Amino acid sequence: MPLRFLDGGESHGKALIAVLEGIPSNYEVDIDYIDNELKRRQQGYGRGARMKIEKDRVDVWSGLRGNKTTGNPITFIIKNKDYENWREYFENDVKPEDRIGVARPGHGDLVGFHKYKTGDIRDSIERTSARETAIRCAVGALCKQMLLDIGIDIRSKIYSLGEFYDQSIDLFNDEDYDIIEESSMRCYNKHIEDGMKSTIDMCKEEGDTIGGRVYIGIKGVPIGVGSYSNWDRKLDGILSMAIMSVQAVKAVSFGKVLDLPLIGSIYNDEAYFEDGMLKRASNNCGGIEAGISNGENIEIYAVIKPIPSVKKGLNSVDLIKKQNVTSRYERSDISAVVPACIVLENVCAFHILDEILKKFPSDDFNELKESIERYRSELLKY
Repeated sequence: MPLRFLDGGESHGKALIAVLEGIPSNYEVDIDYIDNELKRRQQGYGRGARMKIEKDRVDVWSGLRGNKTTGNPITFIIKNKDYENWREYFENDVKPEDRIGVARPGHGDLVGFHKYKTGDIRDSIERTSARETAIRCAVGALCKQMLLDIGIDIRSKIYSLGEFYDQSIDLFNDEDYDIIEESSMRCYNKHIEDGMKSTIDMCKEEGDTIGGRVYIGIKGVPIGVGSYSNWDRKLDGILSMAIMSVQAVKAVSFGKVLDLPLIGSIYNDEAYFEDGMLKRASNNCGGIEAGISNGENIEIYAVIKPIPSVKKGLNSVDLIKKQNVTSRYERSDISAVVPACIVLENVCAFHILDEILKKFPSDDFNELKESIERYRSELLKY
């Protein structure tokens, strides 16, 4: 059975909720691992005041017996502590004079107001908020830990923020990755990190926000995951859709397509045999060819736009009064680039596991693990 989930909940509502279906039975879930992924999402330099309010933890309401999966749908709940400050809004009809009509350019305010016609931008704010990514992280975290147990690891770092670019490293060198994990900017180079922090500080002082790029590495996906047989089965297409669905992501690329001359003899990854093993001279295509994993690390870059809730204000409109105004400010981060790293790790985990389960259909985790181990062994002979 393919994986699927549906999530719901408002930014300041009672809770965020998701129901995940298709996880094999007999997998020992580490709830602390999921909570730690939620904690990682809340960290990072440039985060806003709400991170001081919410200390996200997941409650699992179904699908586990003890901590072991049963094969039944798994229900996740993350309660919003900030709900108590918003209870009156959610429990009562909004007064006409309290409706929000002033839109923030670049956010979902203007388009949501016209699409759903509730007469109040607040209804769009509550669901377009990046707060929704907390529950997606919880869903992805379960998938991510399951992937680790079948030899697939997903890691991330910041690639750039504003004009500052961090140096490239091997994410799967544990010693180097520890530096990334300990950095509040998920940055390897300390000098570059200081420059990024200064940029965020400057934006905060000026009432502005700033974006950048993140880098996601996925190690251990065996050759043959995904398909070129139909457009909607291509692995890079599936991952692109998932990544672009995350708030503030405006572009995605695989491998070094943006960093190298687009000359065929330079860009394409030459292949050769060494001691009977298929090897690649480079990984410029980012681990995917023709929509199928080629056994190399999958390398993804995503562009995170500046947060549209700009304190200094932008030219905008009041949709209720039909007037030209300055945009309003809604509490937010100065930069979402660092937390986007963690969100995208977990978003990718869901879809990688889904594609693994399509190739190795299993209702029981032990069967899944055995199937993948057998497949890896067969690849060595092919």
